[in-house]
Amino acid sequence: MKRISDKKKIPEFFNNKRYDEHYKNFSVVGLTHEIQDRQSTSPHINSILEGDYATPITEDDRKNKKFITIKYFKIIDGKRVEYTPPPRTIEQIIEDGKESYLRWIETRAESEFLDHPQLGRISNRRKPPRILAGLQIYNTPYIQPIKIISDDIDTRFEYAHRRNIDKYDEYPAISINLDFSDDAIIADIKKHLKKLRKQLKHRPKLLPPKEFIRKFKNFRTLQVIDILLWQRLTDQHIEYDTLAEFLFPHGQYTGKQLRETIIPFAKKLLNSRSNESAYLFYLSDQSSEK
Repeated sequence: MKRISDKKKIPEFFNNKRYDEHYKNFSVVGLTHEIQDRQSTSPHINSILEGDYATPITEDDRKNKKFITIKYFKIIDGKRVEYTPPPRTIEQIIEDGKESYLRWIETRAESEFLDHPQLGRISNRRKPPRILAGLQIYNTPYIQPIKIISDDIDTRFEYAHRRNIDKYDEYPAISINLDFSDDAIIADIKKHLKKLRKQLKHRPKLLPPKEFIRKFKNFRTLQVIDILLWQRLTDQHIEYDTLAEFLFPHGQYTGKQLRETIIPFAKKLLNSRSNESAYLFYLSDQSSEK
């Protein structure tokens, strides 16, 4: 693994100004989409590096028609002629996959549209198009702090595509007497919650919403995740002090804090099964309902 100790050797597309400009107006919902995009990409990158990304097509496969044929054309002497490209080796397939995801990382902080002086708003061809972006959010977990026992049928119908909906019955149920006032119910829940936390010695681990999002932004979480994915693809490692100086030029965080706090936080958000990820999706759901 190649180690980088000079911040000038960190790719320019990771610079702070680029990320700050691109994400400055993103809502909680928008940031959640970005995290989900990276969560779905990370396993694909792993599969490339583990060598099970694809199986090369051989000449025998072509003869026996064991794959779907894609027609390719090129212009020869002014005529459009169909041709069959030569089969690629597994090494070529892996390298092509790496290049594809490196381009994907490079364009993370680029707008999908550009303002042209004559043509107005046009598509940015460097930026890969989102694939079914509108549908991605519906594959998020169903996360609620309290289970409402009477809404199981409606919940299953509304959140049918949420990936943990089958485990929803495992949540502990609470029973509420609606004849009491809201204040009385909330006070009673707080009283029992205090006892439960004391009994289990379990304090809240997640920050209040505004503090959590502030931490997300201050840690430059999306930027850090992109750098982690880039390091994985290129088999390089940027020294922690070097990366801290690059990301936090005013000394907000040290290399030690980056290694022990910021990177673990980013890795937890990259893991769709972590509490941090679930909490972000929960905040996104709450924001969408307002």
